[in-house]
Amino acid sequence: MGEHSAPGRRGMTGRLMIGTFLTCYFVVLCCLSANVPLERNFFPDEKGRLLLPMFLYEHGTLPTGYEESVRMSPWGFSYANYPLLLSTVIGGMLMKIAGLMTTNTHWIVFAARLVSICSGTLFALFVIAASRVLFPRPVSWLFPAVVVMLPQIIFLSLYFNNDIVALCGSSMILYAWALAMRDRWNRNNVVLLSAGIVIVALSYYNAYSWILMSIIVYLAIWSKTAGSFGRVLRDQSFWRLSALAVVIVLACIIPFFARAAVINHGDFLGLSTVRTMSERYARSEFKPSNRATPKNLGFSLPEMLVTHYYHGDGNNWLLSTFRSTIGVFGQMGVYLSSVVYLFYGCFWGIGLCSGLVGAVSLALRREYRNRVLIDGVMVANIVIVVALALQYSYATDYQAQGRYVLPAILSLTYLVVSGWKFLLDTVVRNVTVRVVVVIGLCVAACAIAIYAFGIVYLPASGVI
Repeated sequence: MGEHSAPGRRGMTGRLMIGTFLTCYFVVLCCLSANVPLERNFFPDEKGRLLLPMFLYEHGTLPTGYEESVRMSPWGFSYANYPLLLSTVIGGMLMKIAGLMTTNTHWIVFAARLVSICSGTLFALFVIAASRVLFPRPVSWLFPAVVVMLPQIIFLSLYFNNDIVALCGSSMILYAWALAMRDRWNRNNVVLLSAGIVIVALSYYNAYSWILMSIIVYLAIWSKTAGSFGRVLRDQSFWRLSALAVVIVLACIIPFFARAAVINHGDFLGLSTVRTMSERYARSEFKPSNRATPKNLGFSLPEMLVTHYYHGDGNNWLLSTFRSTIGVFGQMGVYLSSVVYLFYGCFWGIGLCSGLVGAVSLALRREYRNRVLIDGVMVANIVIVVALALQYSYATDYQAQGRYVLPAILSLTYLVVSGWKFLLDTVVRNVTVRVVVVIGLCVAACAIAIYAFGIVYLPASGVI
């Protein structure tokens, strides 16, 4: 585990620096978001998702999904049929508040975008906090730098979507894990874990692996703390804190899923209803039965990964997903320099290879036991998220977009940074040199973000 919070003046300085960074980060997100009107259609899927909070703003109630005004053309369905309405409720409330001060549609839309802006800022806060627990200095600086400054993360924080809200929830879950692994489960980190689970549960199905992994981590830490699972079952604090977590989660999510079940005639997830609506109202080529998915076209899954058939720009599924995980703006049409993709590819590749070598080295010395849990759930999380994205692209709707695999970004970065820590500890003996290398990587990540939004995003979005 990493560092504990430093006491006294050093701790105050650290908190001041983090507070200053988060304030600047929030302001920059606001500026980048506010200058792009909805009519510009620069943000993918935003118009379709904004139909829901706009309906709440105009009518004072949530849409059911059967209203034609919230149905997306040419797809024929509405996101309102899903129970994933947390961002809709908050966004609609913010739009109502904005409507008390202005009738300008641009600023009312911006009010809804504040859901993503605040989620992105909170994501940064919890990533920084988790890193300070998971890693020692100077590596604890690297983890948040390469995640928070990732261009695609920043881009998701600029417009109304569920993806960044789910990422915010996953960062809260990771921080709760880190605190519990360092100490043990207590009321504070159980409440934090529960809040993260609620946010994920009401945001994005592709991030549900964080909920599954949380159950495993929760029970494993209790067992480790007590010495055996049998002792856990006799521990009253286990039952008390577990009941607290269950009550918080169920009290928050049941109203949304119950509502979906009533509206969708028992379909509490909304999946079957969305397919039925799309089959009925979508334009012919967008109906589920007629979509040109790899499965319908007779491609195998391996062929889907490497064929260039779907992309006039020469990308295949793997390449397109890789690039848009790092940063592709607009409607998947504004790319960054190849140097950016090369930097992150090398950074991730070196980290993963070093991490594998480090894990084998620890296993041979029989010192890997303490890392089995965290490494295992991170790998499992990546596998589940990628598998869901592959299945969706192959059989439902071909979407070679990084945002479908970004729920795994914290898990990937944890493994990568763990690999870099092993590499630096093994190869670089001089502490000063380690600090210089880490600072260099952090500066590179920040420079890429400045380039991505100062040089690429602003002209492409029409701001300048």
